[in-house]
Amino acid sequence: MAMRGLVVFISDIRNCQSKEQEIKRIDKEMANIRQKFSKPQDLNGYQRKKYVWKILYMFMLGYEVDFGHMESVGLISSPRYSEKMVGYMACSLLLREGDELLRLIINSIKNDLISNQDNFMCLAMGSICTVGGREFAETLSGDVQKILLNPMTKVFVRKKAALTLLRLYRKNQDAINPAEIADKVLALLDDSNLGALTCVVGLILGLLAYSTEGWEACPQRAIGLLTRIVMNKEYSNDYLYYGIPSPWLQIRLLRMITFFPPLHPQRDRMLIERLVQVLQRVISTTEVTKNVNKNNATHGVLFEAINVIIHEGKATELLMQAVQLLGRFISIREANIRYLGLETMAKLSQHPECAEDVKRHNSTILFSLKDADVSIRRRALDLVYSMCDYSNCRETIAELLSYLANADFSLREELVLKIAILAERFADDYAWYVDVVLALMKTAGEQVSDEIWYRVVQIITNEEALQKYATENVFKALLDDTRPPNNLVRICAYLLGEFGHLVANEPKMSSHEQFASLHAQWATSDMPTRALLLSTYVKLGHIYPELEGDVARVFNTCRSTLDQELQQRALEYSALSSPGLADLKATVLEMMPAFPERESAVLKRIKVRSNDETGRGRGDIVADKIAREDSAGEAHHTSSGGGGGG
Repeated sequence: MAMRGLVVFISDIRNCQSKEQEIKRIDKEMANIRQKFSKPQDLNGYQRKKYVWKILYMFMLGYEVDFGHMESVGLISSPRYSEKMVGYMACSLLLREGDELLRLIINSIKNDLISNQDNFMCLAMGSICTVGGREFAETLSGDVQKILLNPMTKVFVRKKAALTLLRLYRKNQDAINPAEIADKVLALLDDSNLGALTCVVGLILGLLAYSTEGWEACPQRAIGLLTRIVMNKEYSNDYLYYGIPSPWLQIRLLRMITFFPPLHPQRDRMLIERLVQVLQRVISTTEVTKNVNKNNATHGVLFEAINVIIHEGKATELLMQAVQLLGRFISIREANIRYLGLETMAKLSQHPECAEDVKRHNSTILFSLKDADVSIRRRALDLVYSMCDYSNCRETIAELLSYLANADFSLREELVLKIAILAERFADDYAWYVDVVLALMKTAGEQVSDEIWYRVVQIITNEEALQKYATENVFKALLDDTRPPNNLVRICAYLLGEFGHLVANEPKMSSHEQFASLHAQWATSDMPTRALLLSTYVKLGHIYPELEGDVARVFNTCRSTLDQELQQRALEYSALSSPGLADLKATVLEMMPAFPERESAVLKRIKVRSNDETGRGRGDIVADKIAREDSAGEAHHTSSGGGGGG
């Protein structure tokens, strides 16, 4: 039955000609409701319900409501469904998790949960899912659990119970022991209703995200359900979505399998055969159509199936088919499918049996680096990074350097880090590695992080055969750049201070030219670079006596500088020139010893960046791949002579 007063009020609001007129009508109605609520004994259930509906309408229009909460709580206790529904609706909208008033409705919710009236139970569980918190979980989780596991519970109630129990568990993991109910919950997967199965599987996935203990039978149950749906076609037409049987349930069941270790080839042979049949059917029946919704559903199932294939890692034929299929997907126009194709192919590229097949699509992947969608460019970059190894590192890095020149600034920092890591790890000649880093500095400038030039310095210092080549080429790069970035000035300053004597006899590289070229950058350098330049000057003055006067003049100028670091260095380095400190000066200005072996700071940084985004992220995956190839790399270095040469 329609409430005439409510209908008239809504009509009045809609007919208002201005905001001021609307506010005036709202204020009038609020004053009237306040007056009515001040004498609750004069109100019947119908009137309370009508006034609470009006309050909710005003609240949804954006007006502040600071009364009517107790009347809403009171309606929840009503034996009438229409009044109880309004009470639950009002509490769900007006209250928030943690409000003190919620404690007043816990007993009413509990009474509705144990009332055996389906409508009341659904209203109570809907309210729990909206505002239920930790206190709700402690008090009500047992009742919701009984509703879920009761064989007499109707399907639509069980669906709500599964989702409600998951909400309560997420709010308080101590309120439920998943391992104790695992067998009973898994038994619910025998239900023939796909809607109920979808909710129960959602609950199981939510519990598995915290712990898999006690749920070891999940893969067997999931494979059985997939066989029923995909192979045996045991479903009603109500659950067909563009001809696909319950795609969301299929996706969840496939994901459930990946929570557990791969199936044992002997003990689980029958399960593996059934799973392979399901996966084969999914792969063979997926195709690109003009219908976007159908594409989304079919490819959602497909990509989850490929994740299972990667996880199990046994069916080589399926892996090859997956690579071929993904190769088609990354070249089509649909952006969502291209994105998922690149992301999934990056996972497949880590599988030893797929690496070569993935490389066959190298040209398409590199073309994706120029896509208009930045998210696709990121996935393509990840894939190029994960595909790189000793056999294709030079080609890959050349392409990435070419791409870097026109890459978005949002991608440049990550791109520079990845090029630096690949060049270091897969180089068969450290001279080439130095050339790559110099190219990075010329192209990306200040976006080349300090960790990269620190690492270059470590490698050059530890590789004696590389020192002359690196010093000569870095110095040439400095001379060729009209406005070199600070990191190039720093690495050049360090190398000239340590190994400048190795190139002093080369044309245009005398001691005076070394000093003059460095000091020409003084005016445009930042303070950390100037501090490093002073350290280089003192070493040059110690090696070349003819430079002592020039160096002393620079130190005298810096004694009165406002920067404390520069002033202190200038004073201390000047003091070393005292006649009585000759031995100390020789000791202090000795060449740097070789650095101890340690993990690359650049690799650490990209692992941290990737893990921040994805948990155990792409950085860890590629780091694992690199670690597997290190032994091959050592053999490669030995056969090619390591580094050095020019």
